[in-house]
Amino acid sequence: MQKSGSDDVLAGKVAIVTGASRGIGRAIAELFCASGARVILTGRDAKKGEAAARAISSNGNAIFVQADQGLDSDWMGILDRTLSAFGRIDVLVANAGLSYAVPTAEMTLQQFRDLNTVNLKGCFLALKHCVAAMRRHKDGGAVVLMSSIVGKVGVPGYIHYSAAKGGLRLMAKAAALELGAENIRVNSIHPGMIHTDMTAGFDEKLLRPMIPMGGFGEPRDIANAALFLASDRGKFITGTELVVDGGWTTR
Repeated sequence: MQKSGSDDVLAGKVAIVTGASRGIGRAIAELFCASGARVILTGRDAKKGEAAARAISSNGNAIFVQADQGLDSDWMGILDRTLSAFGRIDVLVANAGLSYAVPTAEMTLQQFRDLNTVNLKGCFLALKHCVAAMRRHKDGGAVVLMSSIVGKVGVPGYIHYSAAKGGLRLMAKAAALELGAENIRVNSIHPGMIHTDMTAGFDEKLLRPMIPMGGFGEPRDIANAALFLASDRGKFITGTELVVDGGWTTR
């Protein structure tokens, strides 16, 4: 992986990206590495995660840690590995998530709990542990919580997902208010339809009329937004909702 030369806007920074073995998370980890950061990729699939880290690593600046974002005990392992390898944490992108449709009356309590263990509880744990680590070096930090347009508008069949992503939207705002004085910025990104495994079952041709820009976005579109918020390019931005959806939610 070649760095971007003079555009190393994350030089000297250490970032954790959850759900980074594929899709949006991998695109973010790759761009962060290319922008000068040292990156810990996390995910539950060790084979895919290790392959992703090898593919994007340059001089050991990308390491994979197998972990479930929704388990407090796994966060102990993530932090231990990050601090032993790189000594600090400056950036968190809490990206790991699940998504599937279930009609409201047919949804089980276990389905609701399982999705929100990853999508909401997991992001809380990520925020909690990484903020504590950022406070150790007293240089501030940047947190990005990966929400969704479904955290801003309703979608039938996704009440569990909507609850989680809407919760992240306000979690970011509350944390931004609490942590701003410590120069720890917290923002949320709200992707629309992006070409990933998660959206592979959706008919892009059918959905195009809903998207003013005419089609699905790419993982790199979300990675660019995350880089902006994580770097000093967004140093006076906190508590905001950055929507990257091709115009879907403008209707």
